[in-house]
Amino acid sequence: MFKPALVACAAAGYFCSAYAENHDPDIEHISIYANRTASTEQQVLASITVLQRADIVARQAADLPALLAQLPGISVARSGGRGQLSSVFIRGGEAKHTLVLIDGVRSGSATAGAKSLSMLPLELIERIEIIRGPRAAFYGADAMAGVIAISTRRSDEVELNANVGSNGQHGADVSAAYHGEQLKLHASAGAQRADGIDAQTNADPDRDGYRQRFAKVAGNYQSGFGEWSAQVDVSSGYYQFDNQWGSEDASDTLNRTYLLGWQHSNGNWQQQVQLSRLLDSDISFGAASRSPFQTERDEFSYQLTMPLTAAVSTISGINWYQEDVAKSAADYSQSSRRNRAVFAGLTLQQSAVNLNLVARRDLDSQFGGANTWQLAAGYQFNPSWLVRIGRAASFKAPSFNDLYYPGSENPLLNPERAVEDEVALSFSSELLALNLAWFDRDVADLLQWGDGKMENIANARIKGIESSGELRFTQINHTLSYTWLDARDANAQRLIRRPEHAVHWRGSYQLDRWSVFLTGDYQSKTRQGPFDAVAQLPAFTLWGAGAQFDLSSQAVLRFKIDNLTDKQYQTVAGYNSYGITGSLSLSYVLP
Repeated sequence: MFKPALVACAAAGYFCSAYAENHDPDIEHISIYANRTASTEQQVLASITVLQRADIVARQAADLPALLAQLPGISVARSGGRGQLSSVFIRGGEAKHTLVLIDGVRSGSATAGAKSLSMLPLELIERIEIIRGPRAAFYGADAMAGVIAISTRRSDEVELNANVGSNGQHGADVSAAYHGEQLKLHASAGAQRADGIDAQTNADPDRDGYRQRFAKVAGNYQSGFGEWSAQVDVSSGYYQFDNQWGSEDASDTLNRTYLLGWQHSNGNWQQQVQLSRLLDSDISFGAASRSPFQTERDEFSYQLTMPLTAAVSTISGINWYQEDVAKSAADYSQSSRRNRAVFAGLTLQQSAVNLNLVARRDLDSQFGGANTWQLAAGYQFNPSWLVRIGRAASFKAPSFNDLYYPGSENPLLNPERAVEDEVALSFSSELLALNLAWFDRDVADLLQWGDGKMENIANARIKGIESSGELRFTQINHTLSYTWLDARDANAQRLIRRPEHAVHWRGSYQLDRWSVFLTGDYQSKTRQGPFDAVAQLPAFTLWGAGAQFDLSSQAVLRFKIDNLTDKQYQTVAGYNSYGITGSLSLSYVLP
């Protein structure tokens, strides 16, 4: 049953309090990825959330999935503690229906079909942009439910961070930069580890921990013929898990990205070129077996942005990438595929009217052609009120595991396809911001696990309402979001691990050198899968609290307690979650 008590509590604080930590109402949030070019939120015509580094740090989330779980329209199902598999659902879509971009690079495993976010270091992230709703017309396959676009650290100072916490958690990282007249260099490195908790009930009674190391080096050179950039990211790790089907209970991970870029403005013309190479490796092992999975992706993209008139601008580009299964636990009948695409879009901004039309053609070496498109319109009644409507088509190609994994292969699978409608209303003033969005997505050939293999089910329908608001004055800030989701297959059966109701509340207070906050998160009951220990998990509410103290202009001390009431809960049947935990961190910026 949906708990109105949490909503009432949050709403009471929401409508009677005041300001925001790390919030300046005069600073407009800019979207970089929703339209593939820098745009204001009013120009985007999509539901977006932008978190800058200050926002990320202020929330003191344990890891990236924990951070995303606090945002509207997103739910997370975790198979244990930190480092364990975490599935992120945006608007009820599968985890693999969300495209993850890291510095503009398509990321994730070609065998699994999705990006593992649990081992992506939060300490390496400068900015996160979450786009809720399809963006396949801009990015092609995978962007059926939304996009998580991550920008890695580019600190302008020398910054040192250290943290300790419950269950043996501890880590440290450092960032540095050099700024010359034409050359800019950035570097970050760090390590994290924890003893963890016992991941799974009725399995190995041991702690399942993780270790992680990461580093990044990037440079930008400004020449007379545009800006050139180069970057290398490396993240390696080790995590333990529980497995009831074999002896494997640990994995070594490695993610490595090489990136070259160029961008140039010539009058009103803007050009961008990006070339990248990605390696994604996960090697599971145990006393009697070893299962390597390593995929590689090479990608090239070119983009041209050009205004036609004062009110009309265009965007166009080409995209090519090739995916290869470099290593696998078993032989696949096919281990390589490539995709070629061309896209073009038109934007009209005339007085209070904003129109956006984008179309894309993908040509997959396995599945042939796919057409996607996006049409959106917005009307600004006055500086505060905006209404928008949109419709978009998207698709998702089956992964190599879906198609060719020996014993469960199904090479006859079709790509999933979807069309989503959205209607939204937003209000913004100096004191109050409100957003309300209704969405309705019809999915054809949805992939679900069937008789020992993946199968295309006929249809699924996912609809819902997202609402969020923020009230801000001088010292106190309240944010509240509520999401209602109805995700069902063709038999009217609820899709697994998607809560019907979710509420997130955060209240913060700032006074001189102190700031404190409280959080409340509610999730309704969720249906579980056919192989899970129980058919349904109960609802739960989690409370948290944190504080920040400025020791000096260079040093900041932060403290947080999660799950204040020590609630026993699960988001995946049979897998344990953390009880009450605490963390302490210190940041120091060299003068």
